[in-house]
Amino acid sequence: MKILIVGAGAVGGLFGAFLHRHGADVRFLVRPERQRQLEGPGLTLTLPSTQLHFRPKLVTAAELDGDYQLIVLSNKAYALPGVMDDIRAAVGESTRILPLLNGIRHLDLLDRQFGRERVLGGIAKTIATLADPTTISVSNPYSSLTIGARFPAQEAMVERVVALMTEAGITVEASEDIMGDMWDKFCRMAALGASNCLLQGTVGEYMQSRAGGDIALRLFHECTETAAAHGHPLGEAAIAGFQRALTNPGSRFNSSMYRDMQNGLPIEGEHLVGDMLSRAEQAGVPCPMLTVANAVLQTYSARLSGN
Repeated sequence: MKILIVGAGAVGGLFGAFLHRHGADVRFLVRPERQRQLEGPGLTLTLPSTQLHFRPKLVTAAELDGDYQLIVLSNKAYALPGVMDDIRAAVGESTRILPLLNGIRHLDLLDRQFGRERVLGGIAKTIATLADPTTISVSNPYSSLTIGARFPAQEAMVERVVALMTEAGITVEASEDIMGDMWDKFCRMAALGASNCLLQGTVGEYMQSRAGGDIALRLFHECTETAAAHGHPLGEAAIAGFQRALTNPGSRFNSSMYRDMQNGLPIEGEHLVGDMLSRAEQAGVPCPMLTVANAVLQTYSARLSGN
């Protein structure tokens, strides 16, 4: 299977490293500057129990040659429009696209550009960061992928991808309800990101305030009500478990969106909180707390862009 991974950052580099070590035919689509960073030193993957160094096969958009059977998207959501243009030359009749982006808005965009039959459902679960341009640091011992067919015609491809990744040593699960699983993560990421960014702290930090925990729970409730209104209710146990995570006074739990905001970087606000709010409005779900959080995120993004 000829595989193209978009990006050689934390997520793409992590799972791509295992495929590369397994001997899979995998290439990494990167920008020219990123290609120059990695051509000599390669990438080092630092895991809790071991370290893996490899030299990824790199390709830029201008160098794409022929069709790929699987294209894995590991980019940030705000980069998707440019990525869709970049991968067009690699998409053929048999190509399937596996996006590992947060939220679900990207499915609508990819479906319109490449056709619904080509776009699989996927979730990446890991705590991985670029410690420096050539080092990926993974702080949790358990990283995994969940992959699923959105339509029956995709099931055979999902089985092939799951089998290959399992052979490569990746913890991967084939989901029988990938949209339900993606809505579950969408709710968690939107609520956590909104809570961290609105309250300007980790879970443990905002729990030191009088109303922090209540605000976080209200945000999560608005998200789960929106999911239910769209036909994807979260289970009671899942809701209770994440409510505990959002209100743990000793927790350092925080979202990648909050970390990006703290570092003055672009954020996935529109793709997560903004999209959740839009879907809530479509379904007639009142979301006063998401409205406030979205305004904070939009203000940050406007200031960052100079508008």
